[in-house]
Amino acid sequence: MIKSKKILFILCAALLLSGCSGHSKDADKISKLEEQLEEAEARAEKAEKAEQEALDRLKEYEDAAEPESENPDTSESDEAAPVEGETAARPQTIVLDPGHSGVVAQGTEPLGPGSSEYKSADTGGTSGVSTGVPEYELTLNISLQLRQELQNRGYTVLMTRETNDVPLSCVQRAEVANNANADAYVRIHANGSENQSATGAMTICTTPQSPYVPDMYSASRLLSDCILNKLCEATGCNKERVWETDTMSGNNWSKVPVTIVEMGYMSNPQEDATMQTPEYQALIVQGIANGIDTYLGY
Repeated sequence: MIKSKKILFILCAALLLSGCSGHSKDADKISKLEEQLEEAEARAEKAEKAEQEALDRLKEYEDAAEPESENPDTSESDEAAPVEGETAARPQTIVLDPGHSGVVAQGTEPLGPGSSEYKSADTGGTSGVSTGVPEYELTLNISLQLRQELQNRGYTVLMTRETNDVPLSCVQRAEVANNANADAYVRIHANGSENQSATGAMTICTTPQSPYVPDMYSASRLLSDCILNKLCEATGCNKERVWETDTMSGNNWSKVPVTIVEMGYMSNPQEDATMQTPEYQALIVQGIANGIDTYLGY
């Protein structure tokens, strides 16, 4: 309103200074200007009032939308509890290595870090005496099923290969686990023997005297024991042993807990055929997954 009166005063002064005649006409003009200014002020006051009412309503809405303060009686564990039927995520990373491949990596590589002894980068593996299925096909089949099972249990799972046309050396396979800083590196294989009556499962880890990774022995031995026990428990197969040896380059290059799982003998006609059945494969998968759970404390 103060600004409006200032404007009116300026207009009146301008009319007086202009020296124009016809004071009655000037008075009429001033009167009309006053009326227009009053109407403008009334509209401004009305708009200001409407604006303030809108602001008040907005404030009421924001106050109502604010979340309630946290209940001090609610524990963090209760807040983080998974929904019923939902698998809780597990922070561990598992690397699965389906043994061998349809395309064999060529050349040789050191038996372990700093070793002067060299071995083949990889081999073709064995094949089923009854089924004719190559080991690399069986190991990939089991590994893909195992990946799904472990993911269902909440683990992060990486694979060294997902097809049979990838040549990978033992060192390259171990590097996948090392680069992922895996909590467990599980190498899936099947056994073979000149003695066709040999049956059962075994696991393989390094020795306490390993010249390459002696600090990995305890964890790798525990991982080997857990998987072997649960695998044999799930399948009912013959339990052979945990073989401790420093002759496996893939284990020697691993900087994380590692085991080789020999699921059974493809050189045994009956065990070879059994390992190709979906029912038995499901038991193998459950057994290995249960062993990983046990090793990691689940």
